[in-house]
Amino acid sequence: MEHRSKPFLSKNNPLGLSQNNAESFTLLYLLPNYWFTWLLILLSFFLTFMPHKFRKILGSITGILIMHSNNKRKNIVITNLTLCFKNKSKKYINNICKSYFRYLGQAFIDLPLLWWRSNQSLQKSCEVINKDYIEDELSKNKGVILLAAHSVSLDFGGRSLSKYPIISMYKPFRNKLLNWFVGSSRSKISDNVVVYPRDNFPFRKVIKALKSGTVFYYLADEDLGRENSVFQNFFDEKKSTLISISKISSLSNAKVFPCINHYCPVSKKYITYIGKPLHNLPSNNPLEDAKIINSALEEIISRDLEQYMWSLRLFQTRPSEKKYPY
Repeated sequence: MEHRSKPFLSKNNPLGLSQNNAESFTLLYLLPNYWFTWLLILLSFFLTFMPHKFRKILGSITGILIMHSNNKRKNIVITNLTLCFKNKSKKYINNICKSYFRYLGQAFIDLPLLWWRSNQSLQKSCEVINKDYIEDELSKNKGVILLAAHSVSLDFGGRSLSKYPIISMYKPFRNKLLNWFVGSSRSKISDNVVVYPRDNFPFRKVIKALKSGTVFYYLADEDLGRENSVFQNFFDEKKSTLISISKISSLSNAKVFPCINHYCPVSKKYITYIGKPLHNLPSNNPLEDAKIINSALEEIISRDLEQYMWSLRLFQTRPSEKKYPY
């Protein structure tokens, strides 16, 4: 029987779930087929002792190597940027692409910090802008939906918000050991969190939790097919846009706030930005809802285009008259 992924959850979690329901370590992870993964995990530990300046240099080199060695991924980035910014020059597109891979490499090198350091230590490297938006709603026992966009430092966004009661989703890794190890870092002992696998997400439980004051960290910009989606402009191109958030907001009476995380080279911190609430969502019109969602995403992504996750297949689901672009 195929193993079905379970949620990661802290002992104190907003749904009151038992640890018996969570992903856990198994002795199978000690078998030889996982030894190479253990070696990588060990190497990641030593990366955390590297000074910030050297991690940044190593990250930039890593990103450039990825760009030059993975033409498939580079072509996805170039295709997305070309579709989204049709009036921009080839030079502009290429410059964004290069900067994107540098930030991607830096995020890879910094990720082990999330795995090995304590929450108390990590919070010194994180900052939340407009956190009062969240706190005002929770103080009234109302739910908050964070309409989040993928960025290269996405996991730092989850860490920066970890003091709040949070429900979110994850896409399981094929490597079960890596899935357990990385997932465990998203539910530290200090947290109040449930992180569900994307293919096993209990929407009814989430709606009930939102009604009593919980934060739902929802990634809204992926192309997951035609179900619960409509086509609407995303920058300069039609995109299959998820609108299920409108129904969740309507059923839970929770406000929706745009959200994104960026690394700030000046402060050397990971900044989570919370935008103003989307008062006109839901509109009871699917196309209008998609327009509101995409406009909000465009605005927060434009805060730093270079750190958006341009390597996602944003346009894999196409209107009938459009060709597959990748």
